[in-house]
Amino acid sequence: MALAMIGNQPFLHGTFGTARVDWQSAGEGSDTMMLFVPTDGWGEITHLGRTWDLTPNQGMMRDLSIETTAYQEQFHSYVLPISKTRIREHARNLGGELMGLYPIEFDPVANLTTSGGQMIRHYMQFLASSLNHGLMDKPNKLVTSQACDLLLTHILTQLKSNVQDILTGQEVSRVVPRHVKRAQDYIHANPSETLDMVSLSETAECSYRTLQRGFIDAFGLTPRQYIRKVRLQLVRNDLMSTDVTDPVATIARRWGFGHMGRFAQEYIQEFGERPTKTARKA
Repeated sequence: MALAMIGNQPFLHGTFGTARVDWQSAGEGSDTMMLFVPTDGWGEITHLGRTWDLTPNQGMMRDLSIETTAYQEQFHSYVLPISKTRIREHARNLGGELMGLYPIEFDPVANLTTSGGQMIRHYMQFLASSLNHGLMDKPNKLVTSQACDLLLTHILTQLKSNVQDILTGQEVSRVVPRHVKRAQDYIHANPSETLDMVSLSETAECSYRTLQRGFIDAFGLTPRQYIRKVRLQLVRNDLMSTDVTDPVATIARRWGFGHMGRFAQEYIQEFGERPTKTARKA
């Protein structure tokens, strides 16, 4: 296993030699994913209820918290450990504050024959070549930081996930007006509080009509719709967390929903399933 650091991002290349290797993992750290981009050999992986071949044309995004079994023969692969927290933060930087609320869920099968898959492979090959030839022996912090950011951007925009379409389909973000940003920051800092439009307008230092027009222009949502969307996503985050075992009604009330019937309808409209189904899946 060869390991190098690109800034604070580990980057590995591993080989299992010529022998067949069988292994099983019962689940490890909950904040880490591993992207495997094979460079030679063959393997078979079972992860998240699916089984597929690992080849130079097909890799995987493995969630380390999920049980996995595999066997491999003469297998070589780039391996990139990715913090879930870091990838979510990078998605927020690319797509705005709402993106930072989404747990990033990747398709575990990484198709490396697409233009996006080839782009990721070529970029990893470029990084490996730079490391092998000593081009990063005296790293420039700005360069290594940008190299890591570009790698995460490729992963978020080129691999199948629940945010890929949002990131690749949106226009380049416009600058959010200062009064809208003030209100937006207040909403994210106090999502469970009673947020009436008078106090929100006072925080934004503008009239409600101006604030509403600003939110619609920036996000396509009124302030009330924006607040509801933020709260629904926070409920979903808790329902999907293995560390939260509270009943659905308790979680909904925690994030400002008082009417359970209306909450359930809004949740289904937003996510296409009942909150109880989300909880059962988690």
